[in-house]
Amino acid sequence: MAVDHQDERRGLPPGARKGPLLRFGWFWQILYILYSLEVGVFLVFLPWMRIWDNNYLLYLYPRLVPIVGNPFLKGAVLGLGIVNILIGIHEIVHLRQGSIGCLSR
Repeated sequence: MAVDHQDERRGLPPGARKGPLLRFGWFWQILYILYSLEVGVFLVFLPWMRIWDNNYLLYLYPRLVPIVGNPFLKGAVLGLGIVNILIGIHEIVHLRQGSIGCLSR
């Protein structure tokens, strides 16, 4: 059995199947990056918008108003947004590092 050295350079184990998932892997990576960045930006700005304090859920359950209005909860949501943005940036860096070998042919 011959070993394909191009597969080894790509990080694939010998005999790995080259299917449609490998061809569209970059698409799913880009989609994940966009998702992470979008959710991150949304979570960074949402606690400071008017809809956070004035929404239908708070009219139905008025006991939630002190919890939702708590600055510590807003800071925690903002922190999750920052984590999502950092994940997106991390994936962008690794996407570029992983694509150097593929684009230099």
